[in-house]
Amino acid sequence: MITLKGKYNFANIFIDKIDDTTRIKIRKFLNHPAFGKCYIAIMPDCHDGVGSCIGFTSTLNDYIIPNIVGVDIGCGISSYCLGMRDIDFKKLDEYIKEKIPMGINVRQNTLVKKELDADLIDDIEDVCAETEQNEERVFKSLGTLGSGNHFIEIGKDEDGFVWLTVHTGSRNFGYTIAKYHQERAKELMKKFFIKENYGNLEFLVRDEDGEEKYLDHMEIAQNYASKNRQLIAQVIIEGFFKEDLENFIGCNFVESVHNYIDLQNDIIRKGAISAGKDEDCVISLNMKDGILLCVGKGSKKWNYSAPHGAGRLFSRREAKETIKLEDYKETMKNVWTSCVNENTLDEAPMAYKDKNVILECIKETVDVITIIKSVYNLKDDTKRGR
Repeated sequence: MITLKGKYNFANIFIDKIDDTTRIKIRKFLNHPAFGKCYIAIMPDCHDGVGSCIGFTSTLNDYIIPNIVGVDIGCGISSYCLGMRDIDFKKLDEYIKEKIPMGINVRQNTLVKKELDADLIDDIEDVCAETEQNEERVFKSLGTLGSGNHFIEIGKDEDGFVWLTVHTGSRNFGYTIAKYHQERAKELMKKFFIKENYGNLEFLVRDEDGEEKYLDHMEIAQNYASKNRQLIAQVIIEGFFKEDLENFIGCNFVESVHNYIDLQNDIIRKGAISAGKDEDCVISLNMKDGILLCVGKGSKKWNYSAPHGAGRLFSRREAKETIKLEDYKETMKNVWTSCVNENTLDEAPMAYKDKNVILECIKETVDVITIIKSVYNLKDDTKRGR
């Protein structure tokens, strides 16, 4: 563990080595007044991210910086145990590509609205009006995957059970909310003559009841993201496997969200997941090694949290410059995939930290129940976008 100290706070970092860029980003937080009077714990998958440090957690104080949660509000991983079965991965791959838009693409219609409850529809419509979003496109984006590290995966656990996993978030809906409220923060600081340059870490202040409009919008985006993952799973389970999604909700379902504010426990998590006492959770390693199914230990020292993944070893640019395509293909030879090419080189397993490093680090905060090894993986391999 590393402990860094700054002007306003300190942070415990639950890994023994971090890169200089990540160290600089964390120190920037610790020297910022909005990070005072809270407990900061950094997860072992930490690395520098746009606007924030991936793996960041803290207890919630009176200040809110939208850029800390970031633009993919509510992004997370949902895993469904499908029992024991054989799958024709070529047919599955063709089906998913036909039925589930990826990258910058959205659906051709808004029929998914019939799958939403009235309250969520009203909430989404209200947020669209307040943040000046294209409501039709927001609804058409439900049930779509996105790009980058987002994926659809089939894995097998150590007992031979098959799992379907979906990793995606709130698409452009959450992106626009984050940008809208970070701009609000900038304008409010100008209004109140706060002249110091906080470098995209301008903050909002909660009122005496702990409320702030961003929190309302963020919670709706989290619900939107969860529904997005569910709709993708529904298309696959009901359309391809011809089974009812409801059969896989409950003991056969685990969801871990990693870009959000836990309003029940007042904890901010960016690239980190909840790992409360006896709480089921999933941690994604990479597209070869799969996913850890875990149970939380409820560690206060870890902010009742765990890493959301292995964490990047190389930035996307470094990965594309360093990793050879032939090595990427060789690494993925035991996983059925149609997306191993130059466009996904930055998602190669070698771009992420070694799984054994993460397994060793997380012993204090979770127990690993099983490893769900990848047997099929699909990511967007076209032009990147939300």
